[in-house]
Amino acid sequence: MLDEGMESRKQPRSTLLNIIIVGAGTVGLSLAEHLKARGDSIAIVEQDPELASSLSSRLDAFTVAGVGASPNALLDAGIRKADMVIAVTPRDDTNLVVCNFAKQLGVRKRIARISSTEYTDPHAAVSLKEMGVTHVIEPEEELVRKVMQYLELPGVTESANFQFENVYLRGYRITADMPVANRSLPELNELTGPSPMLAVLIIRDGKSVLPTGSERILPGDELIMVMPSESLPAFRRMVNQPTGKLRKVVISGDSLTAILLARAVRKLCERVILVDPDPKHGEMAAAELDGVEVLEGDCTNVQVLQDIQVKGAAFFIAAGKDSEDNVMSCLLAKAEGAREVIAISNTDRHIELFHSLGLDRIISPRQITAQTIINNIIKVPIGALLKLKNVDVEVVRFVAERDSRIVDKPLRSVEGLSRKSVIIGAAVRGDEVIIPGGNTIIRPGDEVLVFCQPRNSNWVRKLFKAKLIPSAPSEGRE
Repeated sequence: MLDEGMESRKQPRSTLLNIIIVGAGTVGLSLAEHLKARGDSIAIVEQDPELASSLSSRLDAFTVAGVGASPNALLDAGIRKADMVIAVTPRDDTNLVVCNFAKQLGVRKRIARISSTEYTDPHAAVSLKEMGVTHVIEPEEELVRKVMQYLELPGVTESANFQFENVYLRGYRITADMPVANRSLPELNELTGPSPMLAVLIIRDGKSVLPTGSERILPGDELIMVMPSESLPAFRRMVNQPTGKLRKVVISGDSLTAILLARAVRKLCERVILVDPDPKHGEMAAAELDGVEVLEGDCTNVQVLQDIQVKGAAFFIAAGKDSEDNVMSCLLAKAEGAREVIAISNTDRHIELFHSLGLDRIISPRQITAQTIINNIIKVPIGALLKLKNVDVEVVRFVAERDSRIVDKPLRSVEGLSRKSVIIGAAVRGDEVIIPGGNTIIRPGDEVLVFCQPRNSNWVRKLFKAKLIPSAPSEGRE
C-alpha cells in the first residue's frame, strides 16, 4: 500500500468529500452506498449504460455512462473538483490511466485496484507512484489475509481484524474441556494473565448476552472476544487450540488467488495440495510453488476428492474462478469429511441455505476489497465496521471528540453504558491498543471500537457527538 507522501494535506475529520468512483461492480457499489450514506458527494463512472442509469436512481448519485479511462467521462464526472478518485474496475490498465489523469488534474488521493503482480512486485519495472497511484488495493492479497485468519485459529466462528491488523475480534464455540468453560469474567481475566483481551459478547441459544461480572461462560456458548494481535496465542490456549502446524490443507482452483493461498498456507501446514482443473495453469503453479503438491483435477468430481483423501484435510478451500463451482466443491468436500471448508464467491445468492447445509464460510473478495478501502484508506472516522451475523449487535468505530461525554472520565462513571448494553471493546491511541476496563479513561482523538445494538446507535452517536453511518457488509461465519 503506497503512502501519499508530500502530495497530501491532512484533511479535517469532519470534512465531507467529493469522490469519483470508476467502476460500479460489487466493490464500487458497496463503496458508493457507504460513502453516500455518510454524506459525501459521489459521482460514478460506469461503462454499462443500463447499470449507470439504474444506479443514478437507486443511489440518488450523479452517474456518467462512459469508459473509465476516458478523459471526457472523468471531466463530466467533475474530476477537476474531486478530493479523491477510486478506480475499481476489473482492469488494471484502466485503473492506472484513471489515477494518472487524476494526478495531472491535482486530485489529492488516488486509489487503484490492482491485481497483477507485474505492477505490485517490489522489483517491477514501473513505479505506481509515478503513474499517479497514492494507494493500492490488491484484492487477492486482501483475500489471502482474510482466509488466513481462519487457518490460524481452526474452529473460529467469527473473525475480523481492525485498525491495520492491530486489533483482533475472534469468536469461538465453547466446549466443556476448554479452560475457559464455566468461568466468570473475573476468573477469565485471571486466566488471560498478562495478555489483555475482553469478552464483549456471548451468544447463547441464539440470543446475544452482553457480559457482566457475574456472567459465567457455559459449554455451548459462542464467546466473542477483542484483543490486540499479540494476545492471539493466549486465546488459542484458552480454547484448547494447539500451536503446531496443520497436518493437511487442500486448495482447489485455477486462479492467482489459489496460488497465493497455497504459498501462504504452506507456512502453517505440513502438507498442502493444490488441485487445478486447468493443466496449463497447473504447470505454472507448480513452477512457482515450493513444497506444494500440484495435481490436475476438478473438485466438483467426488472421485477426485476421494483420490486426494479430502477426508483427512483440516481445511478445504475452493478458490477457483467460478463461484458456483467453488460452492459446489465445498459442499462435496464437507460431505466427504473435510473438517472445515471455505468457498470464495462473488455472489450472495443462497448463502443462508449453504450455511444450513454445512458450508462453514463463503468469503466475498469484492466485499473485502470495499471494506479495506473504507476502513484503512479512506479511513472514515465514524461508521459500522462489522455487523455480527445472526445477532442484533454491530461493531462501530468512533473518534472521541474533545467535548463528548465519553472523554476524560473513567468508563465506569459514564452514565448509561450498562443500561444501554454498550461495550467499549478497544481504544487505539496512536500506536497503542488499549483493552479497556472500568477505570480506563478515553482521551480526545482516541479511535474507539464500540459494541452495541442498532437500536441504541443514536444514543451512542450522541455520546460521541458523532454522525453514524450504516453497517459494513457482514463477515463470513458459521
